[in-house]
Amino acid sequence: MKVGFCLHRNWLGEKPELVKLLDELGYDGVEIWQQAFEILGLEGVREALKPYRLEVAAINPYFDFTTSDTSYRDSIELAKKFIEYARALDCIRIRVYTSKMGSFKSSDEAQPIHWLRAINGIRTVCDIAAEYGIMCLMEVHYGDGQLYDSSPSTLRILKAVDRSNLAVNLQPPLKGETPYESAERLGPYVKHLHIHNWIGRWGNFTFLDSGDLDIPRFVKILRKYGFDGYMSIEHATWRSTEEIARHEVKYLKNLIKTIEDV
Repeated sequence: MKVGFCLHRNWLGEKPELVKLLDELGYDGVEIWQQAFEILGLEGVREALKPYRLEVAAINPYFDFTTSDTSYRDSIELAKKFIEYARALDCIRIRVYTSKMGSFKSSDEAQPIHWLRAINGIRTVCDIAAEYGIMCLMEVHYGDGQLYDSSPSTLRILKAVDRSNLAVNLQPPLKGETPYESAERLGPYVKHLHIHNWIGRWGNFTFLDSGDLDIPRFVKILRKYGFDGYMSIEHATWRSTEEIARHEVKYLKNLIKTIEDV
Protein backbone atom coordinates (compact mmCIF):
# COMPACT_ATOMS: atom_id res chain seq x y z
CA MET A 1 0.00 0.00 0.00
CA LYS A 2 1.04 3.61 -0.60
CA VAL A 3 0.29 6.99 0.95
CA GLY A 4 -0.97 9.84 -1.24
CA PHE A 5 -2.10 13.43 -0.88
CA CYS A 6 -4.74 15.27 -2.90
CA LEU A 7 -3.57 18.58 -4.37
CA HIS A 8 -6.94 20.24 -4.86
CA ARG A 9 -7.67 22.76 -7.57
CA ASN A 10 -4.28 24.34 -8.37
CA TRP A 11 -2.46 23.62 -5.12
CA LEU A 12 0.39 22.25 -7.22
CA GLY A 13 1.05 25.74 -8.54
CA GLU A 14 -0.14 27.78 -5.57
CA LYS A 15 1.48 25.82 -2.72
CA PRO A 16 4.98 24.78 -3.85
CA GLU A 17 6.08 24.71 -0.21
CA LEU A 18 3.41 22.08 0.49
CA VAL A 19 4.55 19.90 -2.42
CA LYS A 20 8.14 20.12 -1.16
CA LEU A 21 6.99 19.15 2.33
CA LEU A 22 5.03 16.15 1.04
CA ASP A 23 8.15 14.90 -0.70
CA GLU A 24 10.28 15.42 2.41
CA LEU A 25 7.74 13.65 4.62
CA GLY A 26 7.83 10.54 2.47
CA TYR A 27 4.47 10.61 0.73
CA ASP A 28 4.54 8.23 -2.20
CA GLY A 29 2.42 10.27 -4.59
CA VAL A 30 0.04 13.15 -5.19
CA GLU A 31 -3.26 13.51 -7.00
CA ILE A 32 -3.53 16.37 -9.49
CA TRP A 33 -6.84 18.12 -10.20
CA GLN A 34 -8.13 19.41 -13.54
CA GLN A 35 -7.63 23.04 -12.55
CA ALA A 36 -3.85 22.61 -12.32
CA PHE A 37 -3.71 21.54 -15.97
CA GLU A 38 -6.00 24.40 -17.01
CA ILE A 39 -3.79 26.98 -15.29
CA LEU A 40 -0.28 25.51 -15.61
CA GLY A 41 -0.65 23.36 -18.70
CA LEU A 42 0.91 19.92 -19.01
CA GLU A 43 4.45 21.27 -19.12
CA GLY A 44 3.82 23.48 -16.11
CA VAL A 45 2.55 20.48 -14.14
CA ARG A 46 5.57 18.47 -15.21
CA GLU A 47 7.98 21.24 -14.20
CA ALA A 48 6.27 21.72 -10.81
CA LEU A 49 6.77 18.03 -10.04
CA LYS A 50 10.24 17.68 -11.57
CA PRO A 51 12.29 18.40 -8.41
CA TYR A 52 10.55 15.64 -6.46
CA ARG A 53 10.36 11.88 -6.46
CA LEU A 54 6.57 12.00 -5.94
CA GLU A 55 4.52 9.77 -8.23
CA VAL A 56 1.38 11.10 -9.88
CA ALA A 57 -1.01 8.80 -8.05
CA ALA A 58 -4.05 9.93 -10.05
CA ILE A 59 -5.31 12.80 -12.15
CA ASN A 60 -8.82 14.03 -11.48
CA PRO A 61 -10.85 15.65 -14.26
CA TYR A 62 -14.56 16.48 -14.03
CA PHE A 63 -16.78 14.61 -16.47
CA ASP A 64 -20.51 15.19 -16.91
CA PHE A 65 -22.08 12.43 -18.98
CA THR A 66 -25.60 12.82 -17.70
CA THR A 67 -26.78 16.42 -18.13
CA SER A 68 -27.10 16.51 -21.93
CA ASP A 69 -25.83 15.08 -25.19
CA THR A 70 -23.51 18.08 -25.43
CA SER A 71 -22.02 17.54 -21.96
CA TYR A 72 -21.62 13.86 -22.87
CA ARG A 73 -19.62 14.65 -26.01
CA ASP A 74 -17.55 17.29 -24.22
CA SER A 75 -16.72 14.78 -21.49
CA ILE A 76 -15.47 12.21 -23.98
CA GLU A 77 -13.18 14.83 -25.52
CA LEU A 78 -12.01 15.89 -22.05
CA ALA A 79 -11.28 12.26 -21.21
CA LYS A 80 -9.12 11.87 -24.33
CA LYS A 81 -7.10 14.92 -23.32
CA PHE A 82 -6.59 13.74 -19.75
CA ILE A 83 -5.66 10.24 -20.81
CA GLU A 84 -2.88 11.86 -22.84
CA TYR A 85 -1.86 13.84 -19.75
CA ALA A 86 -1.78 10.62 -17.75
CA ARG A 87 0.44 8.97 -20.34
CA ALA A 88 2.81 11.93 -20.35
CA LEU A 89 3.13 11.81 -16.56
CA ASP A 90 3.41 8.01 -16.28
CA CYS A 91 0.16 8.02 -14.31
CA ILE A 92 -1.94 4.86 -14.44
CA ARG A 93 -5.11 6.18 -12.74
CA ILE A 94 -7.70 8.67 -13.91
CA ARG A 95 -10.92 9.68 -12.17
CA VAL A 96 -14.28 9.20 -13.86
CA TYR A 97 -17.22 11.28 -12.64
CA THR A 98 -20.71 10.78 -14.01
CA SER A 99 -22.50 14.06 -13.41
CA LYS A 100 -22.36 17.78 -12.82
CA MET A 101 -23.44 18.74 -9.34
CA GLY A 102 -27.06 19.81 -9.51
CA SER A 103 -28.22 17.41 -12.22
CA PHE A 104 -29.80 15.34 -9.44
CA LYS A 105 -29.19 15.02 -5.71
CA SER A 106 -28.71 11.27 -5.49
CA SER A 107 -28.89 8.07 -7.52
CA ASP A 108 -32.48 7.61 -6.32
CA GLU A 109 -33.53 10.69 -8.33
CA ALA A 110 -31.65 9.80 -11.52
CA GLN A 111 -33.68 9.01 -14.62
CA PRO A 112 -33.03 6.12 -17.06
CA ILE A 113 -31.37 8.50 -19.54
CA HIS A 114 -28.87 9.52 -16.83
CA TRP A 115 -27.90 5.92 -16.21
CA LEU A 116 -27.65 5.17 -19.92
CA ARG A 117 -25.42 8.16 -20.66
CA ALA A 118 -23.18 7.47 -17.66
CA ILE A 119 -22.74 3.79 -18.45
CA ASN A 120 -22.00 4.43 -22.12
CA GLY A 121 -19.64 7.30 -21.28
CA ILE A 122 -17.65 5.38 -18.69
CA ARG A 123 -17.43 2.36 -20.97
CA THR A 124 -16.09 4.54 -23.78
CA VAL A 125 -13.48 6.14 -21.53
CA CYS A 126 -12.44 2.74 -20.18
CA ASP A 127 -11.93 1.43 -23.69
CA ILE A 128 -9.72 4.37 -24.63
CA ALA A 129 -7.75 4.18 -21.38
CA ALA A 130 -7.28 0.41 -21.63
CA GLU A 131 -5.07 0.82 -24.69
CA TYR A 132 -2.48 2.48 -22.43
CA GLY A 133 -2.89 0.41 -19.28
CA ILE A 134 -4.74 3.18 -17.45
CA MET A 135 -7.25 2.41 -14.71
CA CYS A 136 -10.49 4.40 -14.49
CA LEU A 137 -11.46 5.14 -10.89
CA MET A 138 -15.02 5.88 -9.87
CA GLU A 139 -14.75 8.29 -6.91
CA VAL A 140 -17.51 6.70 -4.87
CA HIS A 141 -19.04 8.91 -2.21
CA TYR A 142 -22.33 10.46 -1.20
CA GLY A 143 -23.46 14.03 -1.61
CA ASP A 144 -22.15 15.39 -4.92
CA GLY A 145 -24.94 14.27 -7.21
CA GLN A 146 -23.00 11.28 -8.54
CA LEU A 147 -24.72 8.08 -9.59
CA TYR A 148 -22.40 5.94 -7.51
CA ASP A 149 -23.34 7.18 -4.05
CA SER A 150 -24.07 3.76 -2.52
CA SER A 151 -22.85 0.21 -2.92
CA PRO A 152 -25.92 -0.89 -4.96
CA SER A 153 -25.61 2.01 -7.41
CA THR A 154 -21.86 1.46 -7.72
CA LEU A 155 -22.31 -2.25 -8.39
CA ARG A 156 -24.97 -1.43 -10.96
CA ILE A 157 -22.51 0.68 -12.95
CA LEU A 158 -19.64 -1.78 -12.55
CA LYS A 159 -21.79 -4.60 -13.87
CA ALA A 160 -23.25 -2.58 -16.76
CA VAL A 161 -19.93 -1.08 -17.90
CA ASP A 162 -18.22 -4.48 -17.62
CA ARG A 163 -14.62 -3.38 -18.16
CA SER A 164 -11.63 -4.82 -16.32
CA ASN A 165 -9.92 -1.42 -15.95
CA LEU A 166 -12.88 0.13 -14.14
CA ALA A 167 -12.33 0.23 -10.38
CA VAL A 168 -13.48 2.00 -7.22
CA ASN A 169 -11.88 4.86 -5.35
CA LEU A 170 -13.83 4.45 -2.12
CA GLN A 171 -14.58 7.51 0.01
CA PRO A 172 -16.98 6.61 2.83
CA PRO A 173 -19.55 7.12 4.14
CA LEU A 174 -21.98 6.06 1.42
CA LYS A 175 -25.74 6.46 1.42
CA GLY A 176 -27.55 4.15 3.84
CA GLU A 177 -24.60 2.02 4.94
CA THR A 178 -21.67 1.96 7.32
CA PRO A 179 -18.12 2.24 6.00
CA TYR A 180 -17.54 -1.37 7.02
CA GLU A 181 -20.58 -2.52 5.01
CA SER A 182 -19.30 -0.53 2.03
CA ALA A 183 -15.89 -2.18 2.34
CA GLU A 184 -17.46 -5.65 2.38
CA ARG A 185 -19.76 -4.99 -0.58
CA LEU A 186 -17.27 -3.15 -2.79
CA GLY A 187 -14.04 -4.72 -1.54
CA PRO A 188 -13.26 -6.73 -4.68
CA TYR A 189 -13.36 -3.56 -6.79
CA VAL A 190 -11.57 -1.07 -4.50
CA LYS A 191 -8.14 -0.14 -5.86
CA HIS A 192 -7.76 3.34 -4.32
CA LEU A 193 -8.93 5.24 -1.24
CA HIS A 194 -9.70 8.81 -0.33
CA ILE A 195 -9.34 8.32 3.38
CA HIS A 196 -10.84 10.58 6.06
CA ASN A 197 -12.10 10.50 9.59
CA TRP A 198 -14.79 12.55 11.29
CA ILE A 199 -16.63 13.03 14.57
CA GLY A 200 -20.42 12.84 14.66
CA ARG A 201 -21.08 13.64 11.01
CA TRP A 202 -19.30 13.73 7.66
CA GLY A 203 -17.48 17.04 7.21
CA ASN A 204 -16.63 17.43 10.89
CA PHE A 205 -13.15 16.15 10.12
CA THR A 206 -10.45 15.07 12.51
CA PHE A 207 -7.18 13.13 12.36
CA LEU A 208 -7.37 9.58 11.06
CA ASP A 209 -6.51 8.10 14.46
CA SER A 210 -9.11 10.00 16.49
CA GLY A 211 -12.51 9.87 14.74
CA ASP A 212 -15.61 7.71 14.56
CA LEU A 213 -14.23 5.47 11.80
CA ASP A 214 -12.06 2.58 12.97
CA ILE A 215 -9.46 2.95 10.21
CA PRO A 216 -7.56 -0.31 10.92
CA ARG A 217 -10.81 -2.30 10.87
CA PHE A 218 -11.89 -0.61 7.63
CA VAL A 219 -8.57 -1.19 5.86
CA LYS A 220 -8.31 -4.79 7.07
CA ILE A 221 -11.67 -5.56 5.46
CA LEU A 222 -10.38 -4.18 2.15
CA ARG A 223 -7.11 -6.10 2.50
CA LYS A 224 -9.16 -9.26 2.76
CA TYR A 225 -10.22 -8.58 -0.83
CA GLY A 226 -6.68 -7.83 -1.98
CA PHE A 227 -6.50 -4.06 -1.61
CA ASP A 228 -2.96 -2.84 -2.24
CA GLY A 229 -3.46 0.68 -3.55
CA TYR A 230 -3.11 4.28 -2.51
CA MET A 231 -4.64 5.78 0.61
CA SER A 232 -4.85 9.49 -0.21
CA ILE A 233 -5.49 12.34 2.22
CA GLU A 234 -8.22 14.66 0.92
CA HIS A 235 -10.02 17.77 2.28
CA ALA A 236 -6.93 18.75 4.27
CA THR A 237 -8.23 22.21 5.11
CA TRP A 238 -10.03 21.71 8.44
CA ARG A 239 -6.86 22.97 10.19
CA SER A 240 -3.30 23.68 9.04
CA THR A 241 -2.76 21.64 5.89
CA GLU A 242 0.90 21.19 6.74
CA GLU A 243 0.02 19.94 10.23
CA ILE A 244 -2.43 17.45 8.72
CA ALA A 245 0.18 16.28 6.22
CA ARG A 246 2.76 15.71 8.96
CA HIS A 247 0.41 13.83 11.26
CA GLU A 248 -1.35 11.60 8.75
CA VAL A 249 1.72 10.30 6.90
CA LYS A 250 3.16 8.99 10.17
CA TYR A 251 -0.11 7.32 11.06
CA LEU A 252 -0.63 5.73 7.65
CA LYS A 253 2.98 4.54 7.25
CA ASN A 254 2.74 2.85 10.65
CA LEU A 255 -0.66 1.36 9.79
CA ILE A 256 0.69 -0.05 6.53
CA LYS A 257 3.67 -1.59 8.28
CA THR A 258 1.46 -3.12 10.95
CA ILE A 259 -1.05 -4.59 8.50
CA GLU A 260 1.43 -5.75 5.87
CA ASP A 261 3.62 -7.46 8.49
CA VAL A 262 0.70 -9.63 9.66
